[in-house]
Amino acid sequence: MFKRSLSILICFSLTFLTTACQAEKEVVIPPHAYVSVEESPETFKKNNEDIKQYWSFDDNPLNIGSLGVTFYKLRFPSDNYATVTFTYPNVPSFTIQNVSSTSGFYSHDRPERGIESSAVRFFIENAQGSYGVTKKDAYVAMQKLFKQLEEQDWLDDHRIDDPRISIQDSYTYGTSENVADDFVNYQYPLTFNQFKKLPSLQTWSLRHGTDVFLTVDMQYNFEEEIGSYVYMVSLDFRSEENYINSYISYDNPNDTMESLFTKAYPDLPTSRLYAETQALEIGLDIQQNQPDYTLPIVLERTGIDTSKFISIDPYKITYEEFIERKKAGEDMTPYYENQPKAKPEITSQVQGRCPAGQPCSKSGYWFTLAKADSRSYFRQGETMPDYPNNNWGEVIWQFEGKKG
Repeated sequence: MFKRSLSILICFSLTFLTTACQAEKEVVIPPHAYVSVEESPETFKKNNEDIKQYWSFDDNPLNIGSLGVTFYKLRFPSDNYATVTFTYPNVPSFTIQNVSSTSGFYSHDRPERGIESSAVRFFIENAQGSYGVTKKDAYVAMQKLFKQLEEQDWLDDHRIDDPRISIQDSYTYGTSENVADDFVNYQYPLTFNQFKKLPSLQTWSLRHGTDVFLTVDMQYNFEEEIGSYVYMVSLDFRSEENYINSYISYDNPNDTMESLFTKAYPDLPTSRLYAETQALEIGLDIQQNQPDYTLPIVLERTGIDTSKFISIDPYKITYEEFIERKKAGEDMTPYYENQPKAKPEITSQVQGRCPAGQPCSKSGYWFTLAKADSRSYFRQGETMPDYPNNNWGEVIWQFEGKKG
């Protein structure tokens, strides 16, 4: 997860707030929106029928590699920013004030996913109700936000490719000019002096169990006309499946998450090695016993338990050395921690699918499209055969049944 440029939030210009900050606010009742990920667009519209004047829906039916994507947005006027409540099953509802906009999207070719993300953007205000604030005002507001999230059981999301470093070291790592990762653990209690040194765009990653993932982006800009800072915060909620898709990219509509993740999984240790090599270079220690967590969808669909993520020992080899030797054809297995081979062992396959070279998950008749007349009986535990140089690519066996 590399540092993102300021351009991702530039479209939400801060300069338009200058006059709004100086003018006195009228006492008005703000509109109240209700948003969630994985709900249908129809449910979204029903929940927000009374504020439909703020809606906008943008259909993109010609989106490459898809049957189309519809983007939705709720945008509120600067003199009447909204209150937004995020709701999701098994997750406490979360209410945000001073919201300028909220947006999300859904794919027409995967309607069962519903809305795949929901970004809520709001401005920090001071005790007088002005959006022109000091860094101290912003520090107090962010501490309050994180305390509320922690009380609702949100956890730091230590991603698979994040460096395994301590909470205390995350600040040093995430604010160093010599690293490419912006990882800072939100549970590390930042002092005000540390907060003041954060870059003008800072990101924190959180999760609630493995149901919903949350990215908190904080961006600030100094407005010379009013002699104060303006802080905008974006809360980007995503479902587990949408989160997993951040690791993979779809080349055509027939690609599936499970097939792409299985293919990408062996390369993820290299991403972590890159981050951990940088951590060692700036004098930090790697916590090699730091656990990962299980992503239920990945385990269900591929048999891969992400809590047992394969790692490369950064004390044995650096990222640059690893890549150089791998390109030269050297066997890199000895550099993997507690792993006899470099690829993940998939011990079970759901829906009766099993790749070649992996143990058969259940006894019965299996067939593969990679070879004509391939139907054969395999016992549980037998290694499924491979057929190199076939016209189908990767050999996937499919379970037909137990009777002949």
